[in-house]
Amino acid sequence: MKRFWRFFDRLADFMAILAGVIMAFITAAICYSVLMRYFFKSPSIWVVQTCEYALLWMVFLGATWLLREKGHVAVDIIYSHLRDRSRSFLNLVTFSVAGMACAVIVFFGTHYTWQTVMFGITDVRALTVPKYAVFVIIPFGSLLLCIQFFRMVWEGFRQIKTGKG
Repeated sequence: MKRFWRFFDRLADFMAILAGVIMAFITAAICYSVLMRYFFKSPSIWVVQTCEYALLWMVFLGATWLLREKGHVAVDIIYSHLRDRSRSFLNLVTFSVAGMACAVIVFFGTHYTWQTVMFGITDVRALTVPKYAVFVIIPFGSLLLCIQFFRMVWEGFRQIKTGKG
């Protein structure tokens, strides 16, 4: 099992690095578009569409790593006033519900992506792109998020059992 989690963590790390590369690409593409529009009066039509897709990929590539590192935004007005045991219980409930929500997204995302493959659906705008190439990241990223949430639930149960939570 340790080998699986080591692979999983490396995959999350790699995906976060890839999300960073995509962010750098988006920045460069937008700068390129602005320069082309204002200095050469020749706007690039591919930039907006490509950046839209890249933003989607960036979110789903980086979310698992961010969750593992506990980097998501949290409002802790109530949470900070709870006792440790109540916090642990609230974490278990929150992570379980979030994991189940991700499982639903995996199901529907896979179904939609499969339909786009079967029917050959494309997005025809500035560039013609097969939709599955854009949307395949949704079920994949959500699956990894689901696994990470349930990993956190398992770790929470272990902490409560050992008296650390």
